[in-house]
Amino acid sequence: MTNARRLPAAALAATLAAALLVPAAPARAQAQSEATTFAAVSKRVERRLARLHDELGITPAEEPLWARYAATTRSNAQAMGSLFEQRRSELPTMTADANTRSLTAMAEQHAADMRRLQTAFEALYAAMPAAQKATADAVLRRHSMDHHENHGEDHGHEDHH
Repeated sequence: MTNARRLPAAALAATLAAALLVPAAPARAQAQSEATTFAAVSKRVERRLARLHDELGITPAEEPLWARYAATTRSNAQAMGSLFEQRRSELPTMTADANTRSLTAMAEQHAADMRRLQTAFEALYAAMPAAQKATADAVLRRHSMDHHENHGEDHGHEDHH
């Protein structure tokens, strides 16, 4: 795969991480139900998918490939949401070892999800004409840069520009 083809998938990974992997704030009430949390995440994912669909200018011919990508995104969000909810409920009594295992499980799930998402996106990207690929490159690069700038602040990382 060429670097030009990998760039959109890498940018997409960062964009989706922002949408799907930002854990709930610690101060959020524990009484918040899993259904409510899942509904909020689902709503956010749907908004981002709709925006990305419009920004990429998905054509009727590309809709089946887009549908596969969107379904993969939704499935990934559900899988990560379940892990976040499990972690949130167990965190107050977790040992240091269990905490590390939980984080490892989340990282492994995220990596598997991103491989599936990359496969779905690569098929969509390959079907795009050159002008639309250029649009996708710019859109996803911008999303990735926005995520990078905000992600460091959210997680205490220093700016690496």
